[in-house]
Amino acid sequence: MSGALPNAALDVRNVMWLLASMAFVVAPHLLRQPEWVGAFFAAVVSWRAWIAWRAARNPPRWLVLVLTVAAVAATLFVYRRLTGREAGTTLLVLMAGMKLLEMKTSREVVLSIHLGFVLVMTNFLFSQSIPLGFYMLACVWLFVATLVGYHRGVGRTPTVRERLVPAGILLVQAVPLMLVFFLLFPRVQGPLWAIPQDSRAGQTGLSDTMTPGSIAQVIQSEAVAFRVQFEASIPPYSLLYWRGPVLWRFDGRTWRIPDANAPGTLEYTRAERPVRYAVTVEPHNKHWLFALDVPAELPPMSHVRQDLQILSVRPVTTRIRYELTSYLDYRYEQGLNRGYRRLALSFNENRNPRTVALGRQWAAESSSPAEIVNRGLRYLNTQFTYTLEPPLLTSDDPYDEFLFEVKRGFCEHYAGSFALLMRAAGIPARVVTGYQGGEVNPISLELIVRQADAHAWVEVWMDDRGWVRVDPTAVVMPSRIDNGINAALGPIGVIPSLIAADRFGVLAKVSFAWDALNSQWNQWVLGYNVDRQRQFLSKLGLELNDWKKLALWLVAATIAVGGLVGLGLVLRDLPTRREPSVVAWDRFCRKLAAAGLARMPWEGPMDYLARIEAARPAAAAEAREITRRYVEARYGDGLSKAATRELLARVRRFRPAQVPGGLRT
Repeated sequence: MSGALPNAALDVRNVMWLLASMAFVVAPHLLRQPEWVGAFFAAVVSWRAWIAWRAARNPPRWLVLVLTVAAVAATLFVYRRLTGREAGTTLLVLMAGMKLLEMKTSREVVLSIHLGFVLVMTNFLFSQSIPLGFYMLACVWLFVATLVGYHRGVGRTPTVRERLVPAGILLVQAVPLMLVFFLLFPRVQGPLWAIPQDSRAGQTGLSDTMTPGSIAQVIQSEAVAFRVQFEASIPPYSLLYWRGPVLWRFDGRTWRIPDANAPGTLEYTRAERPVRYAVTVEPHNKHWLFALDVPAELPPMSHVRQDLQILSVRPVTTRIRYELTSYLDYRYEQGLNRGYRRLALSFNENRNPRTVALGRQWAAESSSPAEIVNRGLRYLNTQFTYTLEPPLLTSDDPYDEFLFEVKRGFCEHYAGSFALLMRAAGIPARVVTGYQGGEVNPISLELIVRQADAHAWVEVWMDDRGWVRVDPTAVVMPSRIDNGINAALGPIGVIPSLIAADRFGVLAKVSFAWDALNSQWNQWVLGYNVDRQRQFLSKLGLELNDWKKLALWLVAATIAVGGLVGLGLVLRDLPTRREPSVVAWDRFCRKLAAAGLARMPWEGPMDYLARIEAARPAAAAEAREITRRYVEARYGDGLSKAATRELLARVRRFRPAQVPGGLRT
């Protein structure tokens, strides 16, 4: 295969292949970038296609320079910077288009192809999903096929098959080496694509504040918050409380995380029914991590607050996985000193006066804190309705409006009002937000916790029991706690609604299968970190404790795989094993040639036989039988194994007669 000349004229079909490949790889970027970027790139590609089709001149250098400066200025104006994920990829797309516009030689074509490979990698800065992975693999295939076309030589443009087949073979040959590097290359801490992001917007999840209606907005999202894989059976649904931010401060409408929160310890007076599990948390750009109430240990790179809220050292901007143990039956009697008691009893005396008066009335009429708590639960159980679409509370006293007028609300309405009632009655209380329940994937047996499972409950302080979880929603709508939000209010979101409407379960099975596949992709491809690598290699019997051993295995595996691929290429070029009848016929002809009766290149078997019979009558009978069998094998119905062996034996015994000085074999 001859290489293309560095300055050879560009074939129009080769240019079109490159432009199409560039359009494919840039297309996902244009969905995220301003509309003017797509318009600019489309205009430049169309202009370059017209130049190739009409064999027109490239634009003058001054015009290319003006367009380049304009593209840089526009990027700087929109993003206020030229670096970072969004600004950097936008500038790269624009410059790739300008490079296409000034492309004149094959050397510049190769440079543009390599620029296309860089654009493939930048797509993974925004998403590492399975569909995008296959799409980028197709883009790499197109770029390699384009490169093959340019190196086919000058004077003949290869067909589509002559481009795609060699490119596909090259990619297949690269797969073993790719797997070796993926499995053995030393992992860095954190995912490969964990670069600083320009924007933290667009993430759905819990907040560090809670107002009436805030969680009801969160649960309208069907996005996954985290996934859980239990070592043993999944606990009862009613016990699946996933602890998140704990809210202490209250101003009459909004509950907030306290400004200062002392570090805590995971020490419990009673700690029973341990459960072991692994959590894979989706990025939410906050510090908090989620654990089944209550955690018995901490994930790596995290700490716990006095209220048992687990916080990561760094914001969770990428998907992380950690293993935990929790206790389902516990007693937590720490964390209420004088300062925290005062905080857990504080409220604005000038706001929600009727709610405060009701709480104080219960305190005056009850003999114990437990009686007050039970009275509050009975009160909510009698007159209130659980709904995803509660009326908007516009009053300056929202909890008065809710408890005495509206009486329709979601979990944050009940948790916030109940905590205020308890504080007014003299019982320390705080609001805990997080998630409750989840959905079990029957294929992967994982628990999928979505944003729709967001929940809020209350913890009250009992002097003889410590902090006790009280969930007011459980008395208003028990099915929400026992069976989940979908059981209480029906499927939330477009996809759950379609699955619920699928009578035969086809959509549900497809959804669960896709989720299981995504989970494995997240764990073993995107989440293949140091711990996963060590776990995988230990299963192979390789205990690697340092990077030097890992590097040695990487080099050895690379040499082995490269040697096997090279051996395959060598064996492919070796002559193939010939058919036995052909081997026998060639040996027969060589014997006759040594006896002075060589077969002419144009002479067929029957013509050759006629000449043998005329020149060597003594050998004619045996030559006739050998020729008959060869013709039957090559041009007839073929020979059986026994007949083939007989043909080889006859040729071995064959002796040309009446040949003075002839070769006898």
